[in-house]
Amino acid sequence: MTWKKNITGREKGIFRTQNGNADEMIAIGRITKAGFPCSRVDVTNARYDAIVDLGFNNLLRIQIRGFSEGNPVSFVGGSRSGQQFDRTSKSRSYKYTKADCDVFVAINSDNGDIYIIPIEDIQQWGKTKAISKLQMYRENWDFFIEKGKEPD
Repeated sequence: MTWKKNITGREKGIFRTQNGNADEMIAIGRITKAGFPCSRVDVTNARYDAIVDLGFNNLLRIQIRGFSEGNPVSFVGGSRSGQQFDRTSKSRSYKYTKADCDVFVAINSDNGDIYIIPIEDIQQWGKTKAISKLQMYRENWDFFIEKGKEPD
């Protein structure tokens, strides 16, 4: 099933922001429903969007990125903030690294499918990747289970 989007006809730029916020909330809800306490970070332009508590003083920083069918998943942030709107200013975009977050969660904006990708894997790739190449990460809940095991 594909979800209805922008049936009210919101202006494209405004809807893009709303849709991104919805993607974040849906991903956090999916993570929470799976049994992992997860909270949104309400700091604008932070390098991560949520925190998941895996127990044993183990918190992971999550970057959440929505994508639509037929479009690649982007591992780049910072392109819509501050001076970026001025096309003559220097680009502020950057590819996410371990310094930014611990895990990258891509969510299909059309149906809610979730892809849980370790940030270390992203470091080996370019700035984008086709979703067809990310299928091994679809519903990859074992990542959180393994990271949440009690230390020896």
